[in-house]
Amino acid sequence: MLMECLCSLSVDLDGDSLSNIVSENAKERAKAIAEEWKPKLDYLDVDASNGNSLEAHAFLQLLATFGINSDFDQECLSKLIPMVSRRRQTAELCRFLGLSDKMPGVIDVLVKNGRQIDAVNLAFAFELTDQFSPISLLKSYLSEAKKVPSSAKPGNTSPGASPQNDVNEKELTALKAVIKCIEDHKLDEQFPIDPLQKQVLEIEKAKADKKRATEVAKPQSKRPRANSGAHAPRLANVPTDKNLHGRMPDRYPQYAYDRTYSYAGPTDHHVPSYVGTATYNFSPNFFGNGYQYQTAYFH
Repeated sequence: MLMECLCSLSVDLDGDSLSNIVSENAKERAKAIAEEWKPKLDYLDVDASNGNSLEAHAFLQLLATFGINSDFDQECLSKLIPMVSRRRQTAELCRFLGLSDKMPGVIDVLVKNGRQIDAVNLAFAFELTDQFSPISLLKSYLSEAKKVPSSAKPGNTSPGASPQNDVNEKELTALKAVIKCIEDHKLDEQFPIDPLQKQVLEIEKAKADKKRATEVAKPQSKRPRANSGAHAPRLANVPTDKNLHGRMPDRYPQYAYDRTYSYAGPTDHHVPSYVGTATYNFSPNFFGNGYQYQTAYFH
């Protein structure tokens, strides 16, 4: 950002260019940094940067700010422009670097790589619209976005994904980019945006409808309910065993109660004698508040 601000000060109060103000010592130091930096740019992935490489921009800005671009091959520098074609400073940066005459070749590279939006922007910036028709480039861009990929790798798509879904998403992105480009360069008379906006609404509505249909089709888990017809185990016929609680069958559901219940021992002879006449308290760890049933999780 500092180099960009310095570069924008093209003249000082006396009318000298910034490159004349910078000391020779500073230029030599900047040149040494640039010469060490340049080979590393050869490893940058042009496609991965998608025209928005900060590193390539910083390198070119270093050359422009210190006025050392003439020490580097102009053809090599022009090959870095597609890496920064989406950045708003690109056109001005190219002028500082003396690359204006290289723009037709740069725009041609962008078109061949499916970057028509960037090509249109640079064509307007360098008055090359007669050589590169903006309307033709934008229509070509939309046409390419509608194409279904010729092959898809099996196993790399999610269950809900499909090539057509990818095409719809790509077309939606392309439509929005084209609409913005038309508005920026006032091309509405040559390329009306109303039909394009209608297509955007149709695709977005189709996406929303499909999402709702998918959610409705998802199986819904039933929420378990306490005391919904299930019966607690009968204790009357349970054999006398000291480890009574540990012998309860696992198939019985667990319930949460508001309080622990106490039962008085009966006086007849139908109940095992170990209950007797004493009060028998169920442990909270068995039927009391120590247990809670599990509820289903809804997405």
